Order: sequence, then C-alpha cells, then structure tokens
Amino acid sequence: MSTDLHVVAVIEGKPGSAEAIKAVVKPCIEATRKEQGCLKYNLHQDQARPDHFIFVEHWASKEILEKHGKTPHLKALVDGLADLTVKPLEVSVLNNLF
Repeated sequence: MSTDLHVVAVIEGKPGSAEAIKAVVKPCIEATRKEQGCLKYNLHQDQARPDHFIFVEHWASKEILEKHGKTPHLKALVDGLADLTVKPLEVSVLNNLF
C-alpha cells in the first residue's frame, strides 16, 4: 500500500464571501506549494455556488501532512476563514485503495 495521501478540504463560505476567501487562501497556497512533500495543493471554486471552494491535495506521507498542519500559513488560513464561513473547514484524509 502506498504511503502518500490525498486530502479534500471543503470551504463553505457565507453568501458574498468568495473574493474575501480567495484573498485569505492565496498566501497559504503559495507557501504550501513550497513545502517539501507537497505533491499537489489546488483550490477549486464551485461554478454553481461561488462561495463554495474545495481544496484537492496530495501529500507524500502522513508525517509530512501532519507537519503541514502545524505551519503558520495554515493557521493563518483557518483563522482568516473563521468569520467568512458558515461552518469550520471540513477535511477528509483519503487513502488510495486501488
């Protein structure tokens, strides 16, 4: 079984929050893509619901993902989203089965 992981994180923004959310997440995306072991870190915006965003991530290992979870730029993202979202960031860590 592979040791790499995929992550899907959902941001459900308040109505009209799309531009503010983009401003909050951009610095985190730029910093995260420079982290060793970050294989993919992309943000997607729902075409039908512009205040709804989905991160699709690929990490080399659980340990690297855990290290990412302690970075200042991820903390800034979570803190910055607090007043812009209807609920906390929803994160799913996925194992590749087949």
